[in-house]
Amino acid sequence: MAIRLRPFAIGAGLVLSLLLIGGGYPRLGYALFLAVLTGFCLSTSLSLNAQIGIGALLAVLFGVIPGSGVEIVHVAGRVFIAMLKMLIAPMILLSISTGIAQMGEARALGRMGVRVVALYLLTMSFAVATGLVLVNLVRPGAESTLRETPFFSEAVGTQATNLAGDLSLGEFLLQTVFQVLENPLVSLTEGRILPIVLFAILLGLALIQIGPRGQNLVELLLAGYAVVMKIIHWFIRLAPVGIFALIGHLVATIGFQELAEHLLEFSLVVIGGTLFQALVILPLLAWVLAGVGPVELLRGIREALVVAFSTSSSVATLPVTTRCVEDNLDVPPSVSSFVLPLGATVNMDGTALYEAIAALFVANIYGIDLGISGQLVIFLVAIVTAIGAPGIPSAGMVTMIVVLESVGLPGEAVGILLTIDRFLDTFRTMANVEGDTVVAVCTARSIGPSARATP
Repeated sequence: MAIRLRPFAIGAGLVLSLLLIGGGYPRLGYALFLAVLTGFCLSTSLSLNAQIGIGALLAVLFGVIPGSGVEIVHVAGRVFIAMLKMLIAPMILLSISTGIAQMGEARALGRMGVRVVALYLLTMSFAVATGLVLVNLVRPGAESTLRETPFFSEAVGTQATNLAGDLSLGEFLLQTVFQVLENPLVSLTEGRILPIVLFAILLGLALIQIGPRGQNLVELLLAGYAVVMKIIHWFIRLAPVGIFALIGHLVATIGFQELAEHLLEFSLVVIGGTLFQALVILPLLAWVLAGVGPVELLRGIREALVVAFSTSSSVATLPVTTRCVEDNLDVPPSVSSFVLPLGATVNMDGTALYEAIAALFVANIYGIDLGISGQLVIFLVAIVTAIGAPGIPSAGMVTMIVVLESVGLPGEAVGILLTIDRFLDTFRTMANVEGDTVVAVCTARSIGPSARATP
């Protein structure tokens, strides 16, 4: 049941908390302030984007005021990150295994299904490769002093020092295989990311192989996945509070100017990479594989891209995407009804690109050279975690932690990204939706007019 607070109660609580903070009782004042902010977030009709913006703005305002003491709320930020990390192991296992198992539908559809899956993997591979190339060229976060601040040094202190970049790719993957073979349940309880990913892939492939006999288990896993996603939804509702605590601590201990410079540089790299994927790579694939020109493609899906930008959800955009490709790009319902819902689940071009760039950005902040092996691990994990990643706003908060910890980087460092996550989510969702439409168009052209009546 939703909480409802009257504006008077929120205003009175806010004024009282400010009086306590200014009167020399910062701990009590900030405790009340966080309670009021939580109540506001759970009762307001404002969008989550607006709530996160308010939380970030308040954090900056408190952070730049000398002696505000806002850094003492960092515990609330750490609790928020811990809440997200709590769900990593079950989300990886359930999302990847069910995402792959649902590809059994593609296998049942024969050549068209195989072609669709191959195209999705191709577009995501191009996206991650684009992100890795761009972030290596620009190197956002390099030569930063952020690693010396309490926030980042504390995060490293809780993280294992064995990074993927310290081993060759073969040694690193072999170590992962041994961890899975020894006991996959231990990997789940200890939160070892790559062993969980590998076990989830094996489970999904096995479910495809046994066919209808595994349907009951697939349904059980899907139910479990729905439960995990509901909990994630609850936690994400608290994102404005967590972001206020994290950003307030960062601004108060680092300084707004340096933090803003690094985030701006990172944002420009992400937006540049996403636009390159959306305006060059994907239109080029549609032109080469389907004979659809860039102008025709972008004009045909314009409405879907606008809805994707405004909702930050590929699932919510699905009805509009379907209508656009069927009415404007001559994709038959027999193709769109299969390709687009599957793509909303397993194809996340923008998300995979963002995760790859963010992982290298965090590594640059810490002055860590992941090397070729570490970046190849990021390449693989970014693609795999995108398969089955939920098409809902800000779910990338959780999958981002997965990618960071897969190469030994501290998941807590995602706190620096949360301020701008929702803004960048709008761009990567557009790339996700465009990737789905390009695969649908290429599939429709490849099967020929005579085969369009049935999938």
